[in-house]
Amino acid sequence: MPHPRHAAPLVGLAVGAVGLATTIPLPLYGELAARGGYGAGALALAFACYAATVILTAPLLGPLPDRIGRRPCVLLGVALAALSSLILSLVPSIPALALARVAQGLGMGCVAGAAAAWGAELAGGGPEGGRRAAGTIALATIGSFGAGGILTLAAILIWPGLRPPPTFALHLVLCALLLPLVARLPETLAAPQRGWLRRPAFPRGTWATTCAILPGWGVTGTVLTAVQSALAAGGGRLAGPFAACGMMLVGVMAQRAVRDVAPRRAVRLGLGILLAGAGLTFLGTTGWGMGPLLLGGAVVGIGSYGFVYPGGLAAVAEAASGEGRARAVAGYFVVAHLGFGAVPLLVGLAIDAWGAGPALAGSWVVLLAACAALWVATARNG
Repeated sequence: MPHPRHAAPLVGLAVGAVGLATTIPLPLYGELAARGGYGAGALALAFACYAATVILTAPLLGPLPDRIGRRPCVLLGVALAALSSLILSLVPSIPALALARVAQGLGMGCVAGAAAAWGAELAGGGPEGGRRAAGTIALATIGSFGAGGILTLAAILIWPGLRPPPTFALHLVLCALLLPLVARLPETLAAPQRGWLRRPAFPRGTWATTCAILPGWGVTGTVLTAVQSALAAGGGRLAGPFAACGMMLVGVMAQRAVRDVAPRRAVRLGLGILLAGAGLTFLGTTGWGMGPLLLGGAVVGIGSYGFVYPGGLAAVAEAASGEGRARAVAGYFVVAHLGFGAVPLLVGLAIDAWGAGPALAGSWVVLLAACAALWVATARNG
């Protein structure tokens, strides 16, 4: 039986709602830390709760859509996204941020695989339906990641004294409207499959390109947390959000613009761009002004989201097939989220211990060594 033409786009909108939950609070990170008297390490720890949740629940949430159905997973993901915004609206604080990040991680884990499969099946199935659904969901994911922080930053500029910004209420309204609409869509899982766990896999020959995402997403996480906290502590309340939002916006634009670059070449190019961008961002954070800070954030976005991330993902996708491809992509995201959580936490703790200048200088030296080692490793495996 043919499905409504709006079905697959509606699933994409649900994915966008979950993505917005993760980025709407972004410009408030430094403010929450400064207001509560927390350091960069505490902010990074709260931020890392998302990555830890994704990593720990990946073996269970990956196969869940094939066990209980696509629709329940997407509905649960949207509900958890709404819960995240509600928590931060009622209790804007670092502990609340940690709890909200757990809800965001669970929500993204619920919708990631379910939406891709459901959207393809609602679009008619087969290669053509899969392509249409993948395009819709990719646009929703990238758009929400780029838009959430920008919208909240705009709201802060227009209503500087209004907390929480109206974007939180708008997100709650969006989720409330989506839940009954998504619930009316038909379930497409014909019969539940066996097995509650799916272990991530790492295809042979992809370790170098996979490990490159550790510094790739590690630097972006650092810009989102440690850099914001250091700038807010120094009185630059909006400087950090501008750099972080610029990084996300330029990064997602680069991801759409950069095409047809071989995976290993993309990773190698991205590492060099990432290193330059991190250097500029760290200089801007330690007193060199808004110019290096904003330019560095944009360059980090290009290097990480435009080259390293898609290059590494394409490498594992090419090295596996069938069920093995799903496990390989899951393994890639486990490593990616490890970098997204652990690296900012280490940098944040270093800032608390030694100050922003020495900590960021030391972080850049470590990044230089890591990029050089990965550059050599990708060349050997290429």
